[in-house]
Amino acid sequence: MPSFELFASRPSRFKTVVTTILEDEDGPTAAVAKRDDPMPTSLVEVVTTMIVATPADAAPEPQPGPDVGPEPVLCGESGNFTLTFDDTVVGNDDNVLLVANGMTNPYHHLFYANGFTYIPDKWEPFPSISQPNVAMFLPLTGKLLPNTAFAGTLLPGELGAGPRASVNAYWFNAYSAYFGCALNGVSACRLQISGYRYDAVLRTEVLVAEQNASIPACWGYINCRLTHVFFNEQFRALSGIQFNAYTAGLGIPQVHMMDDLQMEWYNNTCSAGILRIGHR
Repeated sequence: MPSFELFASRPSRFKTVVTTILEDEDGPTAAVAKRDDPMPTSLVEVVTTMIVATPADAAPEPQPGPDVGPEPVLCGESGNFTLTFDDTVVGNDDNVLLVANGMTNPYHHLFYANGFTYIPDKWEPFPSISQPNVAMFLPLTGKLLPNTAFAGTLLPGELGAGPRASVNAYWFNAYSAYFGCALNGVSACRLQISGYRYDAVLRTEVLVAEQNASIPACWGYINCRLTHVFFNEQFRALSGIQFNAYTAGLGIPQVHMMDDLQMEWYNNTCSAGILRIGHR
C-alpha cells in the first residue's frame, strides 16, 4: 500500500502580530499631531501572521552513512619478497655429472642473464639457507647452458626487469643475499655488485650503485657457509642488479653461489601490484 505520510498534517503554532498605523490626509506631521485625539482620522490595522515551526516540521538531521573503511593501500603483489630458488624444478637423476638447470625467464617477474642456473645444495659445498636449492652463476657467459628467453638483454651476471626495464612496476629495492665462491678453498673471492636503473632519456640502463664484498675461502670445502652480504642504500629503485665474483688480486671470473636474495618492489601502488600479479 502506498504511504501517505508525506501528505499527513503536522502540528504547527501560529503567532499573529497586529500593527496599527495612523493615516491622515494632511501627511505625516498631521498624524503625529493628532496622536492625542480620541478618534484618529483613519485607522488601518495590518495583520501579520507568523508561522513558527514545531520540532515535527524541522528538517531531519543527516544520519551518518555506513562505515566502508579506508581504501586498500596495497593491491596485488606488493612489498618485500625473497628469491629462494626453491620453487624451481631440478633434475632428479643422481647418475649425471651435475644436475644444473638454466633459469626459466621470467622467474618471479624477473629475468636472468645467460649463465644463471639453480642446483640442489648437495651438488656444491655450500648448504643452502633455504632448502633445497641455491642459484649458481657460471661466468663463461652461459655457454655451458642453453640460452633462455630475453637473457641476452641483460649483462653477464645480471638479473632484473630485462625487456620490461622501462616499466617501474618491475623495479625493486635490493637489501641483502647470501654468497659463496667456488674457488680452490684457499683464496678469497671479491664479489662485485652493481646496480642499474633504466634511463628514459638514454633509453637504456645506467649504473647507479656499486659495492664490493669479500667472500672468505672455505678451507678444504669442509663446513662451508654462505656469507651474508648487505647492500648499501644506493641499491634502491633498480631495474637490474649484477653479481660477479673474481679471484682476489688477480681478477679472474669465478663461479659463485647465491641464496635468499631479499628484495622489495619499488612501486607499490595498486596498479603496479595488479600488473605484477597478472603477469609472470
